[in-house]
Amino acid sequence: MNLSMLSISTAGIVFSVLGGIVLISAILFMIIVPFKAWLVAIFAGAYVPSYKLLALKARKIDALMLVEAYIQSQKNGFGFSFSELEGYYLSGGNCKALLSALYKAKNSNIALDAEKAKAIDLAGLDLMAIVDSAVKSKNITIENVSALTQDSFEVIVQVKASIKANLNMALNGNDENALRDKISSFIIGKIALSGNYKALLSRPQNLTSDWQKAKIDNDNFFQIVSLEIGKVEIGRDVGSEMAVKRAEKEKAYALINIEKEKNDEILRELQMKTAVEEKKAEVLSAEAEVPKAIADAIKEGRFSVMDYYKLMNLQADTALRRSILSDDKANKPKE
Repeated sequence: MNLSMLSISTAGIVFSVLGGIVLISAILFMIIVPFKAWLVAIFAGAYVPSYKLLALKARKIDALMLVEAYIQSQKNGFGFSFSELEGYYLSGGNCKALLSALYKAKNSNIALDAEKAKAIDLAGLDLMAIVDSAVKSKNITIENVSALTQDSFEVIVQVKASIKANLNMALNGNDENALRDKISSFIIGKIALSGNYKALLSRPQNLTSDWQKAKIDNDNFFQIVSLEIGKVEIGRDVGSEMAVKRAEKEKAYALINIEKEKNDEILRELQMKTAVEEKKAEVLSAEAEVPKAIADAIKEGRFSVMDYYKLMNLQADTALRRSILSDDKANKPKE
């Protein structure tokens, strides 16, 4: 009896010790290992070894977040392993954004490669916002695009475009502003090729009729879904303005030429007066030499005093005759 009781007591002690060890082990496991993450993985059917969870905890990484990302990857068929997601997170990636973006792209029938999605996210771009812009188009308006038609009328148009993100060009494509500039350049070129503004007003849709052939969005992050003209206005009649300015310019040149000719005439008159005065000065100088020459001739005996008086009388008589003739001409009645 005593041996039987001793045997039972020994077995109870052993079971108690084993039970205590199991309980302590379970408690230690729950304390050391991220238990919630481990439990979530178990119930979701996406088993993750406890040592991996323990390693995450040791590195102060959110194990539950990685487990939830792994579960989402398995359920949606993305095929990421737990180690792959861990490495992606450690490299600076956002696992939740990656899987959400892939899920949305898949449900929206948009081709998004996992490696491309990772590259976009690791580049610091908002992956979800980019996928959203690829799923849902947005409308942009370009105001006051103006150019001259071939008949020199200024045409001002408003351009409306619907655009979507092109995921393949997310990393190396030009931005929205570059696309706006390309659209503006395309419309300006079409206006410049228009023969006259009236034809353009009657069919403004011709300005955007072949935008697909032009491949405006070829190297852009955004691709054009639709392109149309919002409104068309006629600005200045540049041809008439240029004609008026040309006439004003010609008038100004004509006035300058007239003034120049007038100044040239005045200059010529002054030159002639100067020449006359110079000749008069020469005559006076020559006349001043006459008395000296006469005095020298008298002194040398080549000219007598009587000859001198005769010369003086002749000059006085000539002057008198000229005076009489001038008076007769002045008093003669005009016919």
